[in-house]
Amino acid sequence: MKIDYLISDKHRVSFRATHIPWDFNAPGVGLTHMQELWSRPNSTGALSLISTISPTFVNEFTFSANSDGKGTIFNDPACGAPCRRSTYGINYPFIFPGTKWFPEKLATIRIDGLSTLDAGPYPGTWAGFVYAWSNNITKIISNHTVKWGVFIERSGQNDLIQLTTASPPVTNNQNGAFRLFDNRAGGTGLGISNALLGLFSDYSESGAKPMTPWVATATDLFVQDNWKATKKLTIEAGVRWSYWPPWHSRWGNLAMFDPEFYDPAKAPVIDRARGSIIPGSGDPFNGIVLPGSSVPEAEGGRFPILHTGELARLYHGLPDGFSQTHKNIFQPRFGVAYALNKTTAIRGGIGAFANRTMINRDTALGGNPPFMPQQTVLNGSVDAPAAGATFPLNTTVQDLVFKIPIAWNWNAAFQRALPWAMNVEVSYVGRVGLHNQRKRNINQLQPGTLQLPANRGINPNFLRPFRGLGIIGMAENSGRSIYHGLQVGLERRFASGLQFGAAYTLSRTSDNSSDLTDTLPNAYDDQAYWGISDLDRTHVLIVNYIYELPFLKGASSLLRRLAGNWEISGINQFQSGAPFSVRTGDDFAGVGPGSGTQFWNQVGSADVARTPFTKSAIWFNKNAFAQPAPGTFGLQQRNALRNPGFWNWDVGIRKNFPVRGEIQRLQFRLEIFNLLNHPNWGGANANPKSGSFGEVTSKSGQRQLQLALKYIF
Repeated sequence: MKIDYLISDKHRVSFRATHIPWDFNAPGVGLTHMQELWSRPNSTGALSLISTISPTFVNEFTFSANSDGKGTIFNDPACGAPCRRSTYGINYPFIFPGTKWFPEKLATIRIDGLSTLDAGPYPGTWAGFVYAWSNNITKIISNHTVKWGVFIERSGQNDLIQLTTASPPVTNNQNGAFRLFDNRAGGTGLGISNALLGLFSDYSESGAKPMTPWVATATDLFVQDNWKATKKLTIEAGVRWSYWPPWHSRWGNLAMFDPEFYDPAKAPVIDRARGSIIPGSGDPFNGIVLPGSSVPEAEGGRFPILHTGELARLYHGLPDGFSQTHKNIFQPRFGVAYALNKTTAIRGGIGAFANRTMINRDTALGGNPPFMPQQTVLNGSVDAPAAGATFPLNTTVQDLVFKIPIAWNWNAAFQRALPWAMNVEVSYVGRVGLHNQRKRNINQLQPGTLQLPANRGINPNFLRPFRGLGIIGMAENSGRSIYHGLQVGLERRFASGLQFGAAYTLSRTSDNSSDLTDTLPNAYDDQAYWGISDLDRTHVLIVNYIYELPFLKGASSLLRRLAGNWEISGINQFQSGAPFSVRTGDDFAGVGPGSGTQFWNQVGSADVARTPFTKSAIWFNKNAFAQPAPGTFGLQQRNALRNPGFWNWDVGIRKNFPVRGEIQRLQFRLEIFNLLNHPNWGGANANPKSGSFGEVTSKSGQRQLQLALKYIF
């Protein structure tokens, strides 16, 4: 819906609204054995009032609202037997029985050398909302155009999914996750043989999912000035200030581990061999904290355990969102443009841009104990993963400082107009990212701990620094990234029936964290993790064009209508492949489960004579990699390998039939995706325990044609 109303010559109001009911099924029987029914309704609305108080003074006020309604993701009953664990004779007892949304859902299973069966985090529900108020003022003062304004957002989400991602062995699958490695203590030496005997390396499972009503209010203020200093020189300067308190729960049902409140004297006693908690010993919530000083009134009795007094010791007057609220998030920006002559200009600029940390479903503080327990069992049997024992609780931590991620961007550009309605631009773009989010397991053992003679046969849980607790995944904004790029663009404006553009980028991106779920292999030393970013694509070229075919332009009106008015358009894309490393979930370093996957040693050059693709193709030298020595981390430059590149050519052909002059027209469209039917190779197999290690075994990119008839009026 769209409504515009002119109140007077100086005031205009507009309203926009949409409602999109989006229901679909997501078949995924393959290696997930979980077929889902999704409902993702979305409603938006915006009301704006624009007031032109004078020719040099304009005020714009906007209120907007966005609601997800209630989104749901449930198992699809139509999947039937293939999506039920009983079909495959799987009937192991849960650690947390009676808490599962879909008890017949399969566990996630990973076996060394085989593809992972990942059943994912669903079923679950959520309901999100965003209310935003903004007021922007523009004032022209002589040769200055000054703008200032305020933006306030109240937003949140009722989360009943909790973990959508997780760093193994922690799992987002409520029904559990098994990992079966070749090097399982007391195993056969082969993951597949261990699977046949039911001997897992680790098994993780969580209890009932609680509802977490996340909410936060963000405020931004800005001012900027566009100064036309001379006819040739324009200077732009401004600053933005952001006040972003951490997300919190209206019901106070968040929890996390805080080392300050951990007391070694209260730690549970751990069984040296099994890693389980000796019944009746210690405090299983030792170091776990709750926000505030007491249960908030809004909680309304939804969590009875909070009203028994049993958890009163977990309140320490901490902030509602645990972490600090930073009040000094200033983001200055400065830019300049200078016209050398009528056809040539140079530009440059630098600015800081903060990035608000959103609700994190990997850390998921609402899915921590005591609200949602999760345990990891080491070196057990599939028939009875916990065998009646209680194991240390896994938990997550949000860094108490939790700096705001911020990026400094800068650029310098040369632009020149060319004949035939063309212009070219050459620019350098740089960016450094500070305080990027990543993870580390602060309950990791020191490298080589498990290989010490005195520790042989001892369960890692017995040796953890914070004894009595399992994996403690800390989300912290401590990563860094840097980008340098050369960008060249050539563009022709639409003229004489032809428009085209070409954009080429040569760049390099390096970092020590490419994603908020990136978990350091070594929690105590990140120096070896700096390398090419997962996001790096060295070369990217995109070409686009539209051409009105000229034939029959001078023909009679009837002939032109029937056989003329053809257009052709296309997009060509070429880019380098994604970087990758050779790393696995094996614990060569002897640090215990819960840290990031570990690198293998690179002992030679990975270059190799590549073969044509038949059923597969050799991509890199698999003999260049070897297992690290026990008790050590592998030596390998992160992301030094590169997957096959990608290129594609899409073409569209359109025939227009004018109706009633040029006001309306009927359009026939033929769209061809991957015109040349060019196969793009998949990623190389980087699993050194796989028989196809070092090979590309898949390709995609079949030609597709699409026909459409469109009436434009």
